[in-house]
Amino acid sequence: MIAKLRKKFILITMGSLILVLTVLMGMINIANFIKADQSSAEILQILSENNGGFPNMEKRTDSQDIDLDGHSGTQPDSPANGTGSSFDIGMDPGARRRNFSPEMPYETRYFSVELNESGTLLSVNTGKIAAVSTDEAVAMAQNLSARGKTSGYTGNYKYLETQTDRGHLYVFLDCTRDLDSVQAFFSTSLLVSLCGILAVFLLVLALSKRAIRPVAESYDKQKQFITNAGHEIKTPLSIIDACTEVIELEQGENKWTEGIRGQVRRLASLTQSLVSLARMDEGSANLTMADFSLSDAVTETLEPFVLLAENKGLHLLLDIQPDISYRGNEQTLRQLCSILADNAVKYALPGSEIHFSLKKKGKKPVLTSKNTAQGLKKGDQNILFDRFYRGDASRSSETGGYGIGLSMAQSIVAAHGGKICAKSEDGSSLTILIQL
Repeated sequence: MIAKLRKKFILITMGSLILVLTVLMGMINIANFIKADQSSAEILQILSENNGGFPNMEKRTDSQDIDLDGHSGTQPDSPANGTGSSFDIGMDPGARRRNFSPEMPYETRYFSVELNESGTLLSVNTGKIAAVSTDEAVAMAQNLSARGKTSGYTGNYKYLETQTDRGHLYVFLDCTRDLDSVQAFFSTSLLVSLCGILAVFLLVLALSKRAIRPVAESYDKQKQFITNAGHEIKTPLSIIDACTEVIELEQGENKWTEGIRGQVRRLASLTQSLVSLARMDEGSANLTMADFSLSDAVTETLEPFVLLAENKGLHLLLDIQPDISYRGNEQTLRQLCSILADNAVKYALPGSEIHFSLKKKGKKPVLTSKNTAQGLKKGDQNILFDRFYRGDASRSSETGGYGIGLSMAQSIVAAHGGKICAKSEDGSSLTILIQL
């Protein structure tokens, strides 16, 4: 149990850390990309507003501007505007508003293509980029025009389409440097996060024993107390039983002595169950593992309960696959079958059927019990394995249940490295499935 508690502590701690880091790193990287994307969008907006160039910022080169419609292709930033090659950021309210660096026009790589309404090329300007040829630029614009795209990314280029007097102007901005920066930031943040997770995992792994030590010590003391108390209780119970026997010899049996004997037997049985459960949890039960016929053991254990069920108006049906061998502790597995059968007979509704089956699923034997019961809800019923849990306290009192039988069954299954679960598919029947 302590080992499982430690594993849960580590899993919860690491799961919480990974979740928080994932959210934080995700938000930071998304914000970083949005910032870079907004910066590119602002540059594209300026270029689109000025026919594919920076206003009052760059010197035009006629050999890099091809106009197929007979226009001069003079850009707003050309010498025809009277600005020459001079730069005056104060003359451009848009640039001043966006707080661009004066070096921006010389650092930015972009190109533009103008098409008419039918998609025919009007002009193309690739003077500010070397990685894209004129034919490639025209093909990219015409492809976007045919698909009806007006903005977005195509490869590492962010584009924006605007309406002009002659048709459509597509402006493309090379975002390779920004995207590489975003990707590098993502890779760095991911690496740092993984290193942090690994460091925290090693710390949690090293300190988890110390963190759960108080719980482990308390649990050990509790088990030791149950074991010691069980042994100590046996003596007074034996004395009470002996004194009751003497009273019966002197005065004869009566309802009072019968009541005493009944309660002594209940206490003795409860004490023995608690001691056995504590030993099982401690791992000190010294289970001897050996090969035996599981099919025969289950059949021999359950057959007496067939008659017991009939006496209570129930029908116990067995479906045991023959010749299933298993290596385990035969005594405790027989006890497991008795616990399940006793639980089913006690709580099954009158006149109902109880089904037990033993099948081999692959290499693992699977034992299943199914019976009707009251007070169930659809879904998982693993709470039944909690120590001293009783779903119907009134019926448990009537049947003499203590609420530790299924806890014992769970400990026996765990000692054999198996799994046990309880569920209700319809809210009126209980299915307990055991995989050894």
